[in-house]
Amino acid sequence: MVKKNTSNQFRPPIVTLMGHIDHGKTTLLDKIRSSHLWKKETGGITQHIAAYQVKLENHSTPITFIDTPGHAAFVNMRQTGSQITDLIVLVVSATEGLKAQTKECLKLIDKLSLPFIVAINKIDMPNASADKVKGQLVELGLSPEDYGGQISCLPLSAKTGQGVDKLFETIILNAEVMELKSQPQAPLEAFVVESKLDARRGPVASLIVKKGTLCLGDTVYLQDQAVKIKSIIDPFGVYVKKILPGFSAEVLGFASPPGVASLITATPVSSAKTETPLEGKCSDKSLAIILKADTQGTLDALLKSFNEDVFVVHSGIGPISENDVFLASSSCTQIFAFNLKTDKFIEKLAKNQSVRLFQSKIIYEIIDDINHQVLRILEPTIDETTVGEGKIIAEFNINKQRIAGVKTLSGQLTKGATIHLKRDDKIIKDSKIDSIKQGKSDVDKVKTGTECGLTFKPYIDFKLNDVIISYYKTEE
Repeated sequence: MVKKNTSNQFRPPIVTLMGHIDHGKTTLLDKIRSSHLWKKETGGITQHIAAYQVKLENHSTPITFIDTPGHAAFVNMRQTGSQITDLIVLVVSATEGLKAQTKECLKLIDKLSLPFIVAINKIDMPNASADKVKGQLVELGLSPEDYGGQISCLPLSAKTGQGVDKLFETIILNAEVMELKSQPQAPLEAFVVESKLDARRGPVASLIVKKGTLCLGDTVYLQDQAVKIKSIIDPFGVYVKKILPGFSAEVLGFASPPGVASLITATPVSSAKTETPLEGKCSDKSLAIILKADTQGTLDALLKSFNEDVFVVHSGIGPISENDVFLASSSCTQIFAFNLKTDKFIEKLAKNQSVRLFQSKIIYEIIDDINHQVLRILEPTIDETTVGEGKIIAEFNINKQRIAGVKTLSGQLTKGATIHLKRDDKIIKDSKIDSIKQGKSDVDKVKTGTECGLTFKPYIDFKLNDVIISYYKTEE
């Protein structure tokens, strides 16, 4: 029998909620905290990491919960949570079962050898099936306790509260078995869970202390950068003098918002250059962007959602500034902003500078727009329909005007049509057909197998064997 933890030597367990989008993680945390977090979210998707404490009746040890987003774009945020956490609660819908992000979470849990509990949510729904979820786990080689295995699978309803007390008890039981030592006198080890730039308070970092004690007025270190702690605010908005192991709080004193998952220590640590996911030089096959977001955690998640075909000229947290617009204008760059309020003056300035602003409160709208543009760069004709093709087989000069002698290979070529000039399988110029001549006559179009003379506007420096591709856009 496990001995109950009644001693202060144990610290609160740090528990991370994970799972697929819309499977009820935030609703569960909402029920736990008796708050209404979901009302503050866009599209019902948690888009930041935050930490919250819950003190249960008849238990001396509170639980620290980290809520992590379920959308695939936030895999890096989930990895951040897993570096800090002691235990995972994997939330799975009893109506939908294991989904793509659920399986991704399971891979991460296995990779990091983290203990976990499966919370089978929405058990109150008519088509709910806890056995379906358990069966899917078995198919992945994971055996629930009631099937003779080691994995706690708890049916519950975040909406009604059914089974939530049992989840608390299971978490506490696991924490007692792990014997999580408080170690308040140990050298400080705290992690940044989230950070942002507050218009009134300046840089704000949400920290969880794993070891040691963080006190008001302390000088701590972000690598080799000294930080004097000016304020500590607990999750309930109360100013406090210290944070003990297992607890979280907002901290003021940083010169700029620290990166998510940054380690805060009592002594300086030699800084090492960390590779950003988009280091390198912009090329004609990459999309150059300026990226702004409301918090560091979201910015990091966005940056890590792109591949080498996206070149970030500048990124940062906080509103779009005049400098951002002027930088975008001078570098022919677009600006993408997540969950930010943009001043009307900035929007007007961007319009005057011919800078495209793409703003959204839904992260995957930004990712989809960028990915679509990258695809168009890599495959310029992805959204085009070819009308006709011709090959330049001769060149004529009449009245000091160069005329391309073209044989129509397929379809038809029409006066006024938009064309690509293709050379060695590469599109090198776009133009329009200005005129079509057959013999001494001007015609409006020519069909497959016929020969003609073409002129182009704007002028293109064509060569023999170049290919003319006439097309129209299938979408804008």
